[in-house]
Amino acid sequence: MSTGVRPVPEHVPAELVVDYDPVGGAWIKDFPPSAFDGLREDYRVFWTTYGPGSWVLTRHADIRAAYEDDELFAQSGTITAGTFMPLMIPLTLNAPEHKAWRRVLQPLFTPGRVRTLGESIRETARERLADIGPRGACDVATEFAIALPAAMFCDLLGLPRENFTSFNRLAFDLVYTPDVIRAREGHDAAQAFRAARNTEIETLVGDLVPLRREEPGDDLISYLLAGRYEDRPLTVDEIVNISTLMFFAGTDSTGAMITYSLMFLARNPEYRQRLVDDPGDISKAADELIRYHGFHTLGRDVMRDVEFAGVRMKRGDRVWLPTGGGNHDPRAYERAQEVDFDRRAPGMLTFGAGPHRCLGAPLATLEVKIALEEFLAVIPDFRLDPDKEVEYAFSAPKAIPAHVALLYPPTR
Repeated sequence: MSTGVRPVPEHVPAELVVDYDPVGGAWIKDFPPSAFDGLREDYRVFWTTYGPGSWVLTRHADIRAAYEDDELFAQSGTITAGTFMPLMIPLTLNAPEHKAWRRVLQPLFTPGRVRTLGESIRETARERLADIGPRGACDVATEFAIALPAAMFCDLLGLPRENFTSFNRLAFDLVYTPDVIRAREGHDAAQAFRAARNTEIETLVGDLVPLRREEPGDDLISYLLAGRYEDRPLTVDEIVNISTLMFFAGTDSTGAMITYSLMFLARNPEYRQRLVDDPGDISKAADELIRYHGFHTLGRDVMRDVEFAGVRMKRGDRVWLPTGGGNHDPRAYERAQEVDFDRRAPGMLTFGAGPHRCLGAPLATLEVKIALEEFLAVIPDFRLDPDKEVEYAFSAPKAIPAHVALLYPPTR
């Protein structure tokens, strides 16, 4: 049920108020990427009383337009009801600071750099498959999918790859556990928990700064120590802030997309067999699976009174922009709620759009493609364990499959 912590504003028509809960609601719990399929035809936009209360857009054209207009819809951080979220560079900044910081970070995601990181991702995939393959069963979310981006981040920091297990725990706790604690113990407990986890991550990263200052290497912190924001070097706080953002933004989201993709193939053997028979199709299949499984719902603040998507919005209103809602809109894509490996889907919203489009989108896409290539080469036949339900983890920005049990013939 919705928390309803604030009254509905007077300018919101009563017929547009929907009891939609992005964390515990029935729509989101059924299958998160298609949560808006049952709402889109009735509501171009609606108001949810969850948390502080927000508008929710459901159609591709409106969501994309909002992402692209950062003067009208400004980045403001978290959309949750008061859970702790620090300012993150460059994610929660607006122009002109956001644009200037992207120029600092863009060289980290050049095609050459992405290809180099791909080698690390493939090596990790093979290491994990050598471990889980002979067992004939695994939790593909925790034992394979999340390991690839987490181990890659260890490489980026110059830390041993085996640290990925503790990295995964920290990232998960930072994003998802506060909502569980808030529902059980209240806002203050959730805020304290998230602050503590954020401090853990910042300490882990911050301890590396003096080491890299003495002995620079080919790693993220060394790059940031040598970098400049406009005409000055970056501060230690800025370096830690950026590294922390890349830590949790680049691990669990990519791991979740890999899990969603393998979960789909486990449920749809005809799609899986096509990729086993013709691995050359994996690249375009990954693109389509990324479209189909868009799962982020990012928030923006309305900066001036405006009529948008057929409703009157007021300065200070919140607006949610669900990527899954846009990607499943039949106005944007024919048979949008089906997977089609031959589809070309320009303008998909999984990585956002406009000035804040995800800087790491090429790297995340490559990770999904490599994960599918390596997994299918070693474990071509797999299915969901019928005795274990898929478990999702929820926070207001996104919903991910946290535990997905697979069964398959043991490898030799």
